[in-house]
Amino acid sequence: WFDEKISRHEAESLLMSKGVGCFIVRASQNSYGDFSISVRHEDDVQHFKVMRDSKGSYYLWTEKFHSLNKLVDYYKTASISRQKQIFLRDNSQEEKERRGGSLEWIGREGFHMGEAAGED
Repeated sequence: WFDEKISRHEAESLLMSKGVGCFIVRASQNSYGDFSISVRHEDDVQHFKVMRDSKGSYYLWTEKFHSLNKLVDYYKTASISRQKQIFLRDNSQEEKERRGGSLEWIGREGFHMGEAAGED
């Protein structure tokens, strides 16, 4: 979900073919060393600048995180948007849902049933 070189426009083009909540974390074009998160909403793509505080923590609103990974994980279960309920979704999650199966590939061992199948 990280692409340092993708532009704002390229992120919009890519995400418009994806489902709501799909996202890309990218290098900010306006502020060297900063990041932005481009997120597919219902009708468009919105861009959120990732802020840094004096201790190096990352944040969008009020919740602060020690890493971009923690920030992304948080917004998978909390809405990234203040206007609508939009949760971040991995592209791999979308692909799995599009295929309709809950089988997950685990290397050379083959497949195993995912949690959606109702078995451990």
